[in-house]
Amino acid sequence: MKYFITIVVFAVVGLIGLIAFSDSTPATNANQQTKTSIQSIKSDIETGAKLVDVRTPEEYAAGHIDGSINLPLQDIQAGSVNNLPKDKNIYVYCRSGSRSAQASAKLKAEGFSNITDLGAMSEVQSLGGKIIK
Repeated sequence: MKYFITIVVFAVVGLIGLIAFSDSTPATNANQQTKTSIQSIKSDIETGAKLVDVRTPEEYAAGHIDGSINLPLQDIQAGSVNNLPKDKNIYVYCRSGSRSAQASAKLKAEGFSNITDLGAMSEVQSLGGKIIK
């Protein structure tokens, strides 16, 4: 009986250790996103990609990320996306991340497959993006 309890204790401790180890191991699957740098975005822009600010024209005029174009969310929702290439990367941002998420979803529904939602303008700044007026 003592021998059986010892085996059970070791098995439980081993199982707990295995679970703890597997939870602390970082995921390496293909869906894991890597952080995009402004340098890689600018390099993509040189080959036809677009950095899209989906805020209003007034917000855009007050300050936007260098290299971006303005395509307001309401225009995207109305289907005015003819100037965007479907076969190139499209990077989308806004003030807080809400409109960029909506724009990304709409663009994907319109058949754009290379959409990256950068979220808030402050996130793009943290990637190295510079605000210009």
